[in-house]
Amino acid sequence: MAATRLPKPGTRLGPCASPCQHLDCASTRSHAEQPCPVCKAPIGYEVRYYCHDGVFVHADCEEDAVTA
Repeated sequence: MAATRLPKPGTRLGPCASPCQHLDCASTRSHAEQPCPVCKAPIGYEVRYYCHDGVFVHADCEEDAVTA
């Protein structure tokens, strides 16, 4: 499985820079705010992550756990 990133707000593929009513923008913002179950920090934007059954995990956290 390949890791992916959430584009920053206001960028070409990211959510609107200002709060809006777009469902896609709200979804992206919601995903970015989800805490990583390993480090507890928000997933954030432009950070590699994996999604396992709807749970977002930072790629660095997942990869460190696998190699440990």
